[in-house]
Amino acid sequence: MPLEFAIIALSTIGTAIWTVLTWVQQEEKERTAEQDQLDALYINPFLLAAEELQSLLYRLLAGGEIEFLRSGVAHRGDNEREISYHEALEIVYVIVKYFGWSLYFYRYGSYTQDKIAIQLTRNIAEIFADRNIYGDDAFRFTPTKQRSLGQRFVKRFMGSNAPYAEFNAETLYQFDQEIMESQNQGGHLYQDISITVEAIRRAQSTKDLEGRARLIAIQNELVDLTNYIESEEGFTVSKEMRKKVKLVGQEIVIQEVPLLPENNIIKLLPAVATKFLPSSSSPLVKQGENSAEIVHKIKGRIRLKIPQLLGNETYAQTLQPLIQSITGVKYIQVNKEAASLIIYHENQLPEAEFERIVLEKINSI
Repeated sequence: MPLEFAIIALSTIGTAIWTVLTWVQQEEKERTAEQDQLDALYINPFLLAAEELQSLLYRLLAGGEIEFLRSGVAHRGDNEREISYHEALEIVYVIVKYFGWSLYFYRYGSYTQDKIAIQLTRNIAEIFADRNIYGDDAFRFTPTKQRSLGQRFVKRFMGSNAPYAEFNAETLYQFDQEIMESQNQGGHLYQDISITVEAIRRAQSTKDLEGRARLIAIQNELVDLTNYIESEEGFTVSKEMRKKVKLVGQEIVIQEVPLLPENNIIKLLPAVATKFLPSSSSPLVKQGENSAEIVHKIKGRIRLKIPQLLGNETYAQTLQPLIQSITGVKYIQVNKEAASLIIYHENQLPEAEFERIVLEKINSI
């Protein structure tokens, strides 16, 4: 009888352990799926909108876009001396889409407390609104108009039963129709759009484009912003290395900017980044070529670079349950392609103690 009871007890315990492990794995899958959904709803559309605007500004400033649009003027005959209204309006449409997605990037997803991403998006908004450094009226939109235009043309999708708010950008056609109607009505909200459209239409070349200095500053910030988000997410939406446009005298100079190395975020924004990256005394500073390193952290979230993780499925499967077992860990994201680990936690332990435990767990593998 005692042997039978022991077998039953062991069987019960084994079943309980298997049930708990299965539940933990299912919880992890659901959390990962939830994070992927948030990225798809808010982060990915914003990243694409930022890249589209950055790429457009590069073409306007250094890619001969104005000259290309004016070449079409010549084909239309002598009666057309300006870039067409609709071609100019399409440029503004890309700007307004960025305004809309930037609003929701602030409110939703995993960057709502990311000080570097917030600072970079704030820089862009301030350059768009500035009237002191950049005195031209073209491409100038006050913070109120940035918000109003963004909310007007990137709207919440009504009728959806999804657990999270969903948004859609209006089409270029809808944007065109609305602006045309507002022009006829003399709408105050759209005055800055009209000023910008006319500045684009008048430009004979990039050098003649009103607001050029403002656009150069915005393009530079957008390069830093897109590179930073891509370094955090572990993928890129650009097919080639981004380039910053610089103005030296009256001449345009191009500076290539490689994808931001995760351990060089401090070079991106020293005044902000140094507050949120580990110091040289941090317990998770890289000790060797194959050591783990914290490359970014905010309250409740840390991101590590782990060279051994790169393309290593066996290592990833060993790592996940070890990290998940640490007190206070809510869920984790493993990206083998980027050799990256993101840990979301509840701050139950002092920060230094939590980091020390994480390091010990990783080094134990």
